[in-house]
Amino acid sequence: MTIRLRLTLYWAAVLAVALAGAGVCVYVIFARLELREFDRVLAEEADTTAGALARTGSSSAGAILEHLSAERDLSPHRRVRLIGAGGRALFDFGDLRADLPAAAGAASGTIAKGGRRGFRYAIVRFNLDGRGVWLQDGADAQAVRATSARLRASLTLILPLLLAGCALGGWWLAGRALVPIKDLSARLGAIGPGDLSARLDPGRARDEIARLAGAMNELLARVETASRRERRFIADAAHEMRTPLAVLRTGLEIALGRDRPAAEYADALRAALDETLGLCAMADDLLELARLDSAGMRAAAPVDLAALARGALAALAPLAGARRLSFSAPPDASAIVMGDREQLRRVIVNLLDNAVKFTADDGAISIAVASRDRRARLMVRDDGPGIPDTELPRIFDRFYRGRSRAAPGGGLGLSLCREIAEHHGGDLVAENDSEGGARFTLDLPLGRSAPLRGTEA
Repeated sequence: MTIRLRLTLYWAAVLAVALAGAGVCVYVIFARLELREFDRVLAEEADTTAGALARTGSSSAGAILEHLSAERDLSPHRRVRLIGAGGRALFDFGDLRADLPAAAGAASGTIAKGGRRGFRYAIVRFNLDGRGVWLQDGADAQAVRATSARLRASLTLILPLLLAGCALGGWWLAGRALVPIKDLSARLGAIGPGDLSARLDPGRARDEIARLAGAMNELLARVETASRRERRFIADAAHEMRTPLAVLRTGLEIALGRDRPAAEYADALRAALDETLGLCAMADDLLELARLDSAGMRAAAPVDLAALARGALAALAPLAGARRLSFSAPPDASAIVMGDREQLRRVIVNLLDNAVKFTADDGAISIAVASRDRRARLMVRDDGPGIPDTELPRIFDRFYRGRSRAAPGGGLGLSLCREIAEHHGGDLVAENDSEGGARFTLDLPLGRSAPLRGTEA
């Protein structure tokens, strides 16, 4: 079912309820007003007649009542009665077939209905020759009810026609209202995957369509950025893998080009193994980045960042000892964050390995953990040469190695570390220390206020 049809049906349903309610209200109010006016005139005639009878006495009562029963201005059928004590009818003129009120001695000044609800009677009590009597002035209300019935029939005919006309108008209005959305859909469909730079024109009106176009433009901008980033990533990955693959292929071709001593074959295999290990490490980083991009993180669990840092230092202690580097570990305090333990450990190990790589022999590397303002901060500081100012803005780009191009690695470590930090609701910042060397700061939310992005806390 199209939106246009749904809108029309909703509009017709609401309008049908409104028209039906309005029709019922109009009919009920009109019928009551007509009967009220009928009763008012009937009561005035009865009061006037009762006053005349009280003044003239019983000698002229018959003539007055007979004349009243012959009047046809209010109704074509009248019945006038004068009731004495005990409910005995003293006079009875008019249509003798008319239904009589249920109680002969009803209270004075009231309107009584006939037994078959056809006639209505105005009842007035007064004294006639010193005796209490009741005047029952009745008139047939069928004409009033017929008028109300004609109104009901008219409403029954007019309201469905009005509803049908309004429904057609709603269909036309819904079509007109959806024209901008159709245009928006057509323009959006014209944007191909090869040209994501195109944007939708929101128009001059600041309405819902303009906001929808703005949201779509923002989505297109994100898709374009992601597509550009993916293409650059693929190109960079192909470029970075081409060199080690070429080296591996060339070495194998040379080794197989002629018979060689066993030692040369062993050297060629060791060189091929080194290149293969580098490619495997790069493939692992690429897979991890792909998993992070798809937000496929494992469920969050409490992780003691300080304990994790001490464990990473212990794991890298042999490497530091070989170069006579001194490690400064964080105290036995704890900083609990919610996250993936293996991912966070990978960040700390990468940061420490990076510090070891660029710290000269006999240098110092320190790691500190602090908690403040519901945030946990882990800082890795080295006393190496620091990061050149030209490279500092780009060190977290994928495959960017700068001055470390000659060092082992594929340029994905720091990029992977920052993305892991962002997926944990935090950030990773690099800066040069004022006392020399570089400082990396990992900032994460403390406790259960830090659900992993893309997972339930």
